Parts: sequence; C-alpha cells; structure tokens
Amino acid sequence: MPEMSGFTYQKPEERTYLKGLVEFLIYKGEKELADLLQGAKCIISPSTAFSHKRWNAYWTTIYFYVPISRLKSVTQDKIDRLLSICDEIMPRENGLDVMHVEFSPLLEPAETIDESIVEVEDATAHLSQEIMAKILPPDVKQNGRDMAGLYLYLYCVENSLRLFIDLVARKNFGEQYLGKLKISRETRNRIVQRKADEKKKRWLPARGGSDIFYLDFKDLGTIIQNNWELFSEYFPDLNWIVTKIDELSDCRNLVAHNSFLEVHQRNMIKVYYTSILKQLNDTLASRAHNPSE
Repeated sequence: MPEMSGFTYQKPEERTYLKGLVEFLIYKGEKELADLLQGAKCIISPSTAFSHKRWNAYWTTIYFYVPISRLKSVTQDKIDRLLSICDEIMPRENGLDVMHVEFSPLLEPAETIDESIVEVEDATAHLSQEIMAKILPPDVKQNGRDMAGLYLYLYCVENSLRLFIDLVARKNFGEQYLGKLKISRETRNRIVQRKADEKKKRWLPARGGSDIFYLDFKDLGTIIQNNWELFSEYFPDLNWIVTKIDELSDCRNLVAHNSFLEVHQRNMIKVYYTSILKQLNDTLASRAHNPSE
C-alpha cells in the first residue's frame, strides 16, 4: 500500500522547482535548456498510476509553458535531456518519478496584464488612499492579475470544443446537424431563447456562426455524452472528457462571476487545457492521415 512506502506524494512548489531546475541546468552546462526555460512556467502533474521505476512511486508529467517563439527550438534531444534532469532533481522522498515532459505555448499576456495593473494604479492614484485601502486593497488587484490569464485558457478550450463538435457533427450529418444530434428539449429551447434575446439587443455582437455557440460550456460535455457514438473515437473514454469539461465549466463560472480560484484550480485549468487540445490535435491528425479509419 502507498502509505507503507515512506513517500510523501507531495509535489514541490512549482516556481521553486523551476527556479532550482534552471540553476541546476546552468551548473550542468546545459545553457540551451536553461535559456529555453527562462521566464517559463511549469505544472507538475502526478498521476495515480505507478511508474514501475521505483516501488510505489507515481508516474509524473511536467508541463512547461514557454513563449511561442521558443517552441521551434524544442527538439526531441532536448526533451530527453530535460526529462532526465527533471527526474534527477525531484526529491526522492516525494515518490514522484518524472516520466514525461511536455511543452506548450505560454499564452498568458503578461505584458498586457502588467500594463492594465499600471492603469488601475494610475486611475486610483488621485483618490483617497485610506478609502482605497478598504475597498481596493493590494491583494484584490493582485488576485485580479492572477485571474486575468486564466480567462484566455478557458476561452480557448471552450471555443475549441465548440468548433470540434461542429466539425464532427458536420462531417456526419451535414450543415443542418443540430436537428440530428441528441439534444434535450430544454437545451434546444435555450438556444431559441438566446437567439431571440440577441435580436432584441442588436448592439451586442452575435455569439458565433453556429447554434453550438449559444450553449453553455457544460452543455458541450452533455452533447458529447449523449452522442458518444460520434465522438468516442476521439477520446480515451467518456469519463475522461466529460469530467474535465464539468470541472472546467465550474471554474469558468467562478471566473465569470469574479471569484478567486486557488492555485490548484488554476493549475488544473492549464493541465486540462493542454491535455484536451493535445488529444484533439493527435486524433484529428490521425484521422486526416488515415481517412479510412
């Protein structure tokens, strides 16, 4: 049993781990890898599967987020070297064997967010600092900065799933696919109502070119579940994708209502974002190369 292994199964604080990793890379003479990770972010993602490398140690993936301009310099050789070093510096007592590393683009618009923070500061500079300390304390502004980057992840993954469903449904049913998908009457009525409301408020932009854009995030998971025969070939299993959509939807609702997400929730969004888009990319690419499948 895991509790008899002596492992803590606690992952290190990710910023501290990444800082130590870069310093160790420099020490080892791996300047290229150190430069690649400058200004990057990482997410340490242990699974509940055993690595089979050490008794009762968990298979662990580390996701690195680097500026898009650096992705072209990522080679398999660099990935292999980095994987070895990532595992080397992972504390042994944690029981986390680093078995895989993966690179994704760093999408958080840090410069834009920083500029917005400056604008917020400028806008309140002439106001009573005593009152501002009560109604707009520094932690509120910092939390706002932390949450701003998450919106981009949620926006991208939600609309990627919409376009994916649209793509698969059109392939199977043609342009007028919505009437052929298994969708509840309540959901169909919601689409009709939202389109009617939109016509009354013409100053607002249309949601999208397809009725699929009038559905809520969680509805996308329900469509995939109710029409699993269409989508099963694109995902490992039904629970894999529906669970992720449900959790992302819950986080999306919190962000939409200006609630603050804890670090583990923010990390989960980034991991799910990468996992879902990679899954869709790989399966769609496979179908394109093997259309007979």
